[in-house]
Amino acid sequence: MLVSSDERPQFDQIDLFDIIRQLWAGKKTIFISVVACIILAAIYAFTAQEKWTSTAIITLPDSGQVSAYTQAENVLYPRSAPSTREIQNAFFKRFQGGIAALSIQLQNQEEKEELSSEEMSKDQRDQIKISYVGLTSKDAQTKLNEYLKKVDSSIVTDVDGDLDANIKARTNELKDAISSLEKVAKQKKDDRLHILNQALIIAKQSNIEEPQLNNSSVVTDDTLFSLGSNALTSMIDNYKNAPLPLDSDYYSTMQNLLSVESLNQNKRIISTFRYIMKPNLPIRKDSPKKAIILIISVLFGGVLGSGYVLTKNFIQKEI
Repeated sequence: MLVSSDERPQFDQIDLFDIIRQLWAGKKTIFISVVACIILAAIYAFTAQEKWTSTAIITLPDSGQVSAYTQAENVLYPRSAPSTREIQNAFFKRFQGGIAALSIQLQNQEEKEELSSEEMSKDQRDQIKISYVGLTSKDAQTKLNEYLKKVDSSIVTDVDGDLDANIKARTNELKDAISSLEKVAKQKKDDRLHILNQALIIAKQSNIEEPQLNNSSVVTDDTLFSLGSNALTSMIDNYKNAPLPLDSDYYSTMQNLLSVESLNQNKRIISTFRYIMKPNLPIRKDSPKKAIILIISVLFGGVLGSGYVLTKNFIQKEI
């Protein structure tokens, strides 16, 4: 039988009133359900482990923080040293990698810890937000500060170690270059002495004791004997005691060596990041949200109790 449109609202009203009547009749059951859910929720809310999140915002180290390293690179490799910006980016990327590695390490512990990082935005990739979840507000702030310093210190130690190794290698390279230049200079001196001694032998064999030169004469290695044995003897004696004939390359290399060796005496204080915002002290915990939990428990208890009452009545009607 078809039901007219005029009759439908009436039946709907009757059904709604019937549901309300059933719920009112079962109000005791619903109340007990709500109270039970509130009790369970309260037990959870007041015994669950609290979580507090401390956050820091960091960016590239400033030029002052890497100035000692930049200067060292310029001394070591004056023609191919990286720019300050390149060094800043390199340090910051290493720091980000260190944070990511530490985050994985903390997650793999028996008692897991939550450390996370993310870019502030796609337009600000050099600004990173780092968060740590602790059991108390102070614990979260302290641990985040500790982990940031730990990663930074570890990278600084590695960078300093790499720089020391480069300084040592460059020092040995320059010392070898200086040794080679000294050997070349000594060989030049020996060759010159050999030429002078040969000229002296010729002068003595030719019985030339005094110079046999006129104003237009040009003395070459082949005509040195014309200076006479007396002059050649004096020249040889003086040349034996003369310093090595070192050229400008030697003194330039020596200057570079002194500059590199002086780096070992400099105190290199560097950092791989700079704070935009230091780890904050959170004032609101992440969980448990007691008020929200209690509100949800009331709603859930009401729905659970109502469902039980309506289902029970339906089954009884069917029977």
